[in-house]
Amino acid sequence: MNETRKRVDEAIDLAMAAALPELGQVDRDAALTGDLGLDSVQIMNLVMEIEDNLDVSVPVDILAEVRSLNQLADRLCALVGDT
Repeated sequence: MNETRKRVDEAIDLAMAAALPELGQVDRDAALTGDLGLDSVQIMNLVMEIEDNLDVSVPVDILAEVRSLNQLADRLCALVGDT
């Protein structure tokens, strides 16, 4: 695992703990809305936490394409790599 992916995974873990502590440890391939039961507000709170942790701005159109934490991490790696 490269350093960017480690940094992104850590940011996601921190964001999950801050925004959605009731979920605890989750499967990173689980569907955000289906399996984890997140609504749009919870997803936005999660993304805002991640943005703060990584000091990036996540374009809203990315969220329409992302179905799991692993997919989100992949997209974030591309964003962080460009900064």
